[in-house]
Amino acid sequence: MKILALSTAIAAAFAALASASPIKGHKKLAVKGLENIQHIVYFMQENRAFDNYYGTMAGVRGFKDPNVAIQSNGTPFSTIQIPTHQMHLLPFRLSGNKAGCTAGGSNGWEPNHLAWNNGSNNNWPQGNSPHALGYLTREEIPFQFQLAEEFTIADMYFQSVMSSTNPNRVMWMSGTIQGPPGNTILEDNTESTPLGWSTFPQALTTAGVSWQVYQDTDNFDDNALAWFKHWQSLPNGTEKQKGLGFLGLQDFYDHAGNGTLPTISYIVGPTELSEHPDSTPMAGAWLQEQVVNAVMNSPQWNTTALFINYDESGGYFDHVIPVTPPKGDPAEEWVPDKFNNGALAPIGTGHRVPMVVVSPWTRGGNVFTEVSDHTSTLRFLEQYFGTNSTGGYKVPAENLSQWRRSTFGDLTGIFDFENHDYSVPQLMTVPKPAQTSSGAWDPTEMCENLPGSKVSMPYGNQSFPPTEIGAKKIRGAITLGRTLIFQSGKSAVQANSSTASVGSYGTTNKNAFFTLEQASSGTFYIKSVATGTCLTVSGNQVALGACSGAGWTINYVSAGSGYTLQKRDHYLNINGRALSVSSRAQNFIISSVTY
Repeated sequence: MKILALSTAIAAAFAALASASPIKGHKKLAVKGLENIQHIVYFMQENRAFDNYYGTMAGVRGFKDPNVAIQSNGTPFSTIQIPTHQMHLLPFRLSGNKAGCTAGGSNGWEPNHLAWNNGSNNNWPQGNSPHALGYLTREEIPFQFQLAEEFTIADMYFQSVMSSTNPNRVMWMSGTIQGPPGNTILEDNTESTPLGWSTFPQALTTAGVSWQVYQDTDNFDDNALAWFKHWQSLPNGTEKQKGLGFLGLQDFYDHAGNGTLPTISYIVGPTELSEHPDSTPMAGAWLQEQVVNAVMNSPQWNTTALFINYDESGGYFDHVIPVTPPKGDPAEEWVPDKFNNGALAPIGTGHRVPMVVVSPWTRGGNVFTEVSDHTSTLRFLEQYFGTNSTGGYKVPAENLSQWRRSTFGDLTGIFDFENHDYSVPQLMTVPKPAQTSSGAWDPTEMCENLPGSKVSMPYGNQSFPPTEIGAKKIRGAITLGRTLIFQSGKSAVQANSSTASVGSYGTTNKNAFFTLEQASSGTFYIKSVATGTCLTVSGNQVALGACSGAGWTINYVSAGSGYTLQKRDHYLNINGRALSVSSRAQNFIISSVTY
């Protein structure tokens, strides 16, 4: 048996770990405009890690992440020596006719926790599988790339549970994976015991909110409500039909076309259109195209927000370390691991998964950088429906832990209600997936029968994964992992030798490129890519100097207004061709650039 290790290359190599610890260097102001949304559609697909789909995309936290964590031995990952030579494996591209039906590693609780390796994230080949390191590019998933670039993609959105489909979908629908009967802990896809705690759709019904699950009879057993005692025990009737009935995808398209969507819609796709490896991404792209076009061509388009996300990473590698609480604290987020003799293990998060938000307020190819997870979709609904006279949520997600509430965002900052775009973009047409003579979906089998072979592991002889070049404007609370441009009007902050100055905005001017380093739990150092020095303040003047002392607080104002950069009680300003600080806050648009 081959013993594998990831690349032994030092920090410059991709195979590096990146911290996703929640960043608190911001003050997020209240977002106005949620009243513009009248219809919310949640559409969860299957089993894709962020790097597996978007590691090569420009402007996101992908394969050119500048913030990497280095192991104690000086390398990004531990290295296992082999007597006569050394083997290593970098992320490798899945290409050719069978790229779409090439599976990754395992998505289960045990292999995911082994790969995570107590926060080192360095045990993928041994703990999970070398197949986990495969990734796709624009050539393999053109629709998914186009959709992200027409709207807004989230690059710090995590699966809630470091495990498989069922725990993550249960968390998405209820806010927890533990409760009655007894102290059930849903660590994997076991469904033997009906779950006894409440789900969010019950809160919707109690509040008088209209909602519906849309699913065909072929739903891949992905409707989490079917695993709960409450829904199983309901008598046949309207309420049970909303949650467990088979009002199908065509009904969703018809309701969208007629302008009769409920306030909240949940979509569950068919097995071979779910993007679950080794079901093909292009088959899932066709389904996404149908859903997106139905929403965009609806008379309700001007009041609808569609969230497309993925339940878990499917056993694929992602380089950003999952967000976990301190060991044992809070107790409800650390549970006995049945795969490890009852030793405590974190529920999550797991690794990053893609999310794209389609709406008139998320147009323009932006990137949402705020730390979030599946529970953020519940918190978004809490914010959307608001509070009652006593200050409580009208539609509460009652099962959320305090750690989840304090760690993950509520997604409200992804919307720019100041600048809507109601036009309908022209998306590519995706070929309809293959079907059998009886009408069953059959794209996976068709892919498997194509000529050629699947990509094999390119042990040892690899190069750094190439990425696309370009930039995306940032929304949401700022986090590490990107090269940034700070822009005000047509001007940008830049560094020339030992001088901080002002130049023209552009995505190819490296003098205007900066990265962030954590200064404290609430501040950042802003470091020039060109000079390796940081923005500092002397009096009311801005200069370049050592990355030490007090950092900058980067406050998110709104998607339309951008950010302010604050050091103590003064703010960064551009005055003509000069930089200064003053008590007056000036807004900056921040872009994430890949070069």
